[in-house]
Amino acid sequence: MINILYIQGIPFWRNIIVLRWTAQILSATVVLAIVSFFFINVAREIDDRDIPFGFSFLDRAAQIPIGESIIDYSPANSYLYGILVALLNTVKAAGLGVLIATILGIMVGVARLSSNWLLNKIALAYIEVFRNVPLLVQLLFWFMVVLSLPNVREGYVLLDALYINNSGLYLPWVTPQGGFWAWFIATAVGIAIAATVGKRLQRRENETGQSSYPVLAGLSIAVSISIISIMLFSPLSIQVPEPQGRFGRIAGGANLSGSFTALLVGLVIYTSSFIAEIVRAGIQSVNRGQTEASQSLGLSGIMTMRHVVFPQALRVIIPPMISQYLNLTKNSSLAAAIGYPDLVSVATTMTQTAPAVSLIAMVMAAYLTMSLFYSLVGNLYNRYTRIAGTGA
Repeated sequence: MINILYIQGIPFWRNIIVLRWTAQILSATVVLAIVSFFFINVAREIDDRDIPFGFSFLDRAAQIPIGESIIDYSPANSYLYGILVALLNTVKAAGLGVLIATILGIMVGVARLSSNWLLNKIALAYIEVFRNVPLLVQLLFWFMVVLSLPNVREGYVLLDALYINNSGLYLPWVTPQGGFWAWFIATAVGIAIAATVGKRLQRRENETGQSSYPVLAGLSIAVSISIISIMLFSPLSIQVPEPQGRFGRIAGGANLSGSFTALLVGLVIYTSSFIAEIVRAGIQSVNRGQTEASQSLGLSGIMTMRHVVFPQALRVIIPPMISQYLNLTKNSSLAAAIGYPDLVSVATTMTQTAPAVSLIAMVMAAYLTMSLFYSLVGNLYNRYTRIAGTGA
């Protein structure tokens, strides 16, 4: 009996492993109890109040308009299809927002550390202004800016290809043709070749210390192969927007609606101000002795940033930056305030003719899925850096 109470000579009530497992089991039990209590009460209230609930409505015709969509949509399509259209609208805004905000945030963050007084202060003003003004206010401001632009007939025209007016932004676009897949395969092969060449040049640069420009060489190879395959297969057709009819309506190319443009600008500017501070903090977290040592070896400022400072700063930058990506995605739900048909806006409209609880539950599940995706990316990166740091 005494041996049972002891594990490796330590009483089980003082053994750290036993205590950790006990704490985890108790915590899981409490969480499951709270969640179960919540859902049981929700189900009881739904039943007592005869609140419509269920998902049988998803295959019925939605009979609601959606202002813009990536894929074709008509009110005759089902609720489920309409939700998919709205989800793709959200993904489009979040995806473009993340890409542009990252580029802009890095540029502003580096400018914040510039020795040029004017550039430094402009970056500081950018960060402090846009980071401290509520996003909803910024979205309304940019939407008013778009609405104040000239109408379609009197809008701005750049190079006879780019049209800017109060309806949004019209720009040239490409559409796939018959040789698209041949071009796609050739481009994929070119990217693989470029990656291989870049790795070899990077290895040679690390071994010899001579600049081999692996990134520039890789990009040159990939772009060259892609351009050659375009000339051979003609996989893309460029559509240029141009006015049509007596009212000057613009057709052709790609159209970014006024509400989408305002949403994208607001999300990018707001999020990039936070990313800029993350980048600045990450770079400054690297010991200054690292920079001085690299300069004593003859590395230029750009080479020092690329090979010494930035690789070390990424461990500090990436985790909070991924959190900003998640915030940008969730903040896109404010699109309803400026009329962009995102997931929240469309689902709210659908609640007039379909069970509200079911629709909101689907919206919550969609945002939870996107949040878990960002968490997965962050965990994979943390695992990669931990393995790289241990040399495993």
